[in-house]
Amino acid sequence: MLANGLETYESWDLKKISIPSRSRLYQLDPIGIGTPLVESLTGYISRLAEAHCVTPKVLISRELVSFIPKTYKTTNLFEMRSLTGAVNGIGTMAFDLVTVLESLTLHSDLRFLTLLTWANIFPQRRLLRSKRAWCPYCYEEWYSSKNKVIYEPLIWFFEAATVCHCHNKFLCQQCPYCKRDIPPLASYSRPGYCPYCSEWLGIANNYPTSDNIQPSKVEMIWQMWVIKTLGELLATSPRLSKPLSREIVAQAFCRYVQQFFEGNTSAFARMLKIPKNKVWMWQKGKVLPELNVILKICFILQVSVLDFLTQETLKENSSQFPAMRQNQMGDSSTKKLEVKFDSDRAQQLLEHWLQSNEQPLPMTAVAKSLGYSKRILYRHFPELCRAISAEYVKYMKESRVKRIEQCCEEVKQAVRQFHTEGIYPSEAAISKLLAKPGCFRDKQVRAALRAARKEICLEP
Repeated sequence: MLANGLETYESWDLKKISIPSRSRLYQLDPIGIGTPLVESLTGYISRLAEAHCVTPKVLISRELVSFIPKTYKTTNLFEMRSLTGAVNGIGTMAFDLVTVLESLTLHSDLRFLTLLTWANIFPQRRLLRSKRAWCPYCYEEWYSSKNKVIYEPLIWFFEAATVCHCHNKFLCQQCPYCKRDIPPLASYSRPGYCPYCSEWLGIANNYPTSDNIQPSKVEMIWQMWVIKTLGELLATSPRLSKPLSREIVAQAFCRYVQQFFEGNTSAFARMLKIPKNKVWMWQKGKVLPELNVILKICFILQVSVLDFLTQETLKENSSQFPAMRQNQMGDSSTKKLEVKFDSDRAQQLLEHWLQSNEQPLPMTAVAKSLGYSKRILYRHFPELCRAISAEYVKYMKESRVKRIEQCCEEVKQAVRQFHTEGIYPSEAAISKLLAKPGCFRDKQVRAALRAARKEICLEP
């Protein structure tokens, strides 16, 4: 208190306070970056939409699309359904959405929810599956635990991964309630729920178990190795100083051929049971092998995919190198392991395949996917095999009819367009507008061309 009766207060700092920038969208933290079970970008988008109390369709159409200066064959991302799997991949769609989401959430690490880090290493062919797959047991465990978030790990989207390594069960790929395949990102996607019937996809008392047939011992050994090496790739992505270049793959093949086979590409190809010209093209960097091929090669070499790509100095170990030599020499002890025939399990698999809504395949492909010989399956279950083959024949006939009808319609539209423009609708000219120019080999399409010309009085 001063003498004149006035009280003195502490001085105020009137400098402008530095306020950090605010994100347009909620800064939702991604799950598991730097671990094998990192979250997928499609799952992150679903969780981000849920955090804003909207559907993924609303979030993308009203917020994200306006920041993307292009369209993907359609203005509505969800019209592409199964193609939304590319959001988790290595292409333009993944890059665009990562860029937009990072700018709107101010997160700088969302690229690790995709495979963009490996864009120069793996081709898109058979890399990711076109529909969701999940482990209902994992969902149920996360739901029961109060401290765990329900999400969709990126590793579930790999086509090569078909088993949950935690529960030794096949991943489910179809809703057990509405029997529909679920796209990676749907209009009403929610982690752990079906976007069509809104049913919980975790294990419950009434959950059908036909989709969770126990994998065989051989399948389990293969899948455990696949999941381990894929998880290593996902966990390593944030720690790489920069994305690996395409030349890394060619250099890796050259290293192994040189060290183990003294530069003999033919011997290396024989050991892998792969055509020599393919290995040669990989060595020259002209083409990239699919991920499934690299996985099989690395499994034979007993080296992880990450070490195969990045390990510059190779060490011959006593268990790996001699086995490779024996395989090269055709030793009978190194022949490929065959799945031991289990009659009950094989019947379950065939019945499940016949009842499922998946695209029909020839019996040869079905037998290969199940890990059994077609001849053995026909011997034990001739009626089931014939039924599967009949479904495939029916499917091919129906597909051919639909294809011809579509070609005929395209021809009619092309004739009308040429007539409007004053151009004679010749077969050669129309072929340039068709999605499949070779369709004129079908007499029905040629007949449609004649009929369309007749309508505009160009033919008698």
